[in-house]
Amino acid sequence: MGKNQETTHIPAPWALTGSGYILLFRFTHEFVRDKCRVPKALEKSFSGGLGTVIYADYLSSDAGPYRELLFIPGAFDFSGRRYYSITRIYVSTPQSVAAGRENWGIPKELATFDAVRDESGMERIRVTAHGRLVAELKFTSMEIGLPVTSALVPPSLRTLAHTGEDGVLLTAPKARGAVAPARTLEIRTDEELFPPVDQVRRIATVRIPHFFMVFPPAVIA
Repeated sequence: MGKNQETTHIPAPWALTGSGYILLFRFTHEFVRDKCRVPKALEKSFSGGLGTVIYADYLSSDAGPYRELLFIPGAFDFSGRRYYSITRIYVSTPQSVAAGRENWGIPKELATFDAVRDESGMERIRVTAHGRLVAELKFTSMEIGLPVTSALVPPSLRTLAHTGEDGVLLTAPKARGAVAPARTLEIRTDEELFPPVDQVRRIATVRIPHFFMVFPPAVIA
């Protein structure tokens, strides 16, 4: 899909299917302050909690197939309420960039993705932007997963908050799928383009062999 192709508005809700990986961390305030380049509006409101890096390969969505790499440092304080926020995110199509920003205030940027799996089962994901490496991740995993659903998670713990033109936009995605144990073999990042998460001990890595997700329209906080 050409990077100069004209985009059109693709309103929420979106229904998405695909697969991916989730890496869990617990980042310190110092790491978030010094290494993560969070938006200025959030610089002094980080409140901790679990952080994550997520790679998703969307086989279908309302914006068509695309790939995504995102970073959530943890929760932030929004006028006394704690919400998680995506502070760095790259996607592979301009349609996803435009609609993500317009629908939910998610600060998506365009990048090129290359994902390959070798005969041993190792999967390598390489993300580049502006002629530079954003991140390279290598994984191995089990193929069989256990069923999971976001219905078991309170909406307050899966609500994302981002700043849009009309204020703070809130959305609580719903998902169901499967989860399988995985190992992160290697992470490389350009610290100017993506947080150096290789410097922080990972709590866990899991693979999502398949999922179905709904991203509802945002509401203004």
